[in-house]
Amino acid sequence: MRACLKVVTIVTLLLTVFACGKKSETVFLEKDGTLYEVADQVSFYYPKDFKMDTSVENKAIVQFVREQEVMSYQTIIDDTDNEIDDMPELYAGQLEEDGAIDVGYKNLKIDSGLNCQEFTGTYQSTGIKFKHLVYFTANSEYVLSYQAPQKVYDDEISIISQYLNSLKVHKEE
Repeated sequence: MRACLKVVTIVTLLLTVFACGKKSETVFLEKDGTLYEVADQVSFYYPKDFKMDTSVENKAIVQFVREQEVMSYQTIIDDTDNEIDDMPELYAGQLEEDGAIDVGYKNLKIDSGLNCQEFTGTYQSTGIKFKHLVYFTANSEYVLSYQAPQKVYDDEISIISQYLNSLKVHKEE
């Protein structure tokens, strides 16, 4: 009985270790990524195997693609008198108006020291999952985001999150 219990415990531990193997993959941003800078205002890394999409109609959005995956950046000027504390809820509401479901957000302090909000959800019409990392100021929203079909998203989000967390705002608008 004890021998059987030991075998089951060891097998369970081994399965746990192997099941978590891919989740802990670390990205070395300088080696595995490409630095993108928006003048002297903002910078972030994106994966080297993503290519810049120059066909985007809205030139305020910078987009990088790899097959079905899209990573994008934009600065949204906010000329309203909304309080910064209200901005995450308003942003989540806008995502829902744009057709997103299961929208959730949480506060997150990223590597650069910025206190951001991380929004997640799914666009109902396409099934595309997304994660937006947003830094709110009194005058602007700095948005670095990722979206992909559910299977691709689930496989890649732990790696992509490291790139999203590389956002640095050097000068606020």
